Amino acid sequence: MHSRWWKTVFDGNMGENMPIKGAIIGFGHIAAKGHVPAYLASSHIKIQAVCDCRPDRKRANEKLLRDSRFYSSADELLEREDIDFVDISTPPSLHAPFILKALEAGRHVLCEKPLILDDSDLLDIAKSMKESGRTVVTVHNWRYSPILQTVTSLLEKGEIGNVEEIEYRVLRTRPSVAVGEEASENWRLDPAVAGGGILVDHGWHAFYLVNQWAGSTPQKVTCRLENRKFQDIRVEDTADVLFEYDKAQARLFFTWAARQRNNSISITGSQGQIQVMDDTIRVEKGSSTREISFAEGLSHGSHHPDWYGAVIREFLAEIKNPAACGKNFLEAACCFNLLKHCKESSAAGTALRIKDWQDA
Repeated sequence: MHSRWWKTVFDGNMGENMPIKGAIIGFGHIAAKGHVPAYLASSHIKIQAVCDCRPDRKRANEKLLRDSRFYSSADELLEREDIDFVDISTPPSLHAPFILKALEAGRHVLCEKPLILDDSDLLDIAKSMKESGRTVVTVHNWRYSPILQTVTSLLEKGEIGNVEEIEYRVLRTRPSVAVGEEASENWRLDPAVAGGGILVDHGWHAFYLVNQWAGSTPQKVTCRLENRKFQDIRVEDTADVLFEYDKAQARLFFTWAARQRNNSISITGSQGQIQVMDDTIRVEKGSSTREISFAEGLSHGSHHPDWYGAVIREFLAEIKNPAACGKNFLEAACCFNLLKHCKESSAAGTALRIKDWQDA
């Protein structure tokens, strides 16, 4: 996953026992319900400011983070607050501008997915990271689901041999919600703001997971984006993706048009199979079968604050350890590149070779 150009220039000298100070830009559902509970539970982070353009979010801020200050301008926040990082939880079209502002101001960045929506933004951020010596980490929280951590551990131990085929399915009955949806302002349905529909919403997480399980990045993609149920929205409600790797393939299916909410994964290896049926893992190897059950399934909830603590630890590792700095950014760059190729494959109606993101 490491790119040929990446060279760490980060100086990670920070006090080991002092919490780092941060601010949240964009205080919608994901920040308030997903990020804040993890921050409050951490002794390593102190959120001292929040920024949102919606005045009503100030009340949510005062309720959840009583000691923090509220701003309606990110520029004002960055100028006035003595902070080490910003958590960017705005709609996707605003990610790149705020990331660049934060890097230019010498702050580290933790950003919701998708990291960016445009090729030029990716290159600009890479350049600014190198110039500022600051890191940018995308929230890849699905990796830290207890169920998927167990799947990864089983694969790393060689439980089913070499991975040959992956099937990854996400079923939802409607588009994801956003603050203001009750007023028909759901930004997730605006392609200019969200960057796409179900493919962006769930595909990004699936990309880094299946790449990790396959042990490489795909060489070829075939994708079909369509609207099966919600004909009046401007983003796709269904995505069918086939990735072809050197020695494996992954079929990914995402939809907002299902009759019931569910997640399932099937991974076939040279010596057996792992199946994830929402809250249960079944491992089949030879004539033996065993099951591992979990208290909550992958389809339970949308904000997953219990997974976010591990995201914070990943972020702190990049801040404090020069050897780790930039690893997540390269993974996010790969996810963006796959997202772009999926869209291009669907538009062309054919399979496409996947170019390296720096050459695409």
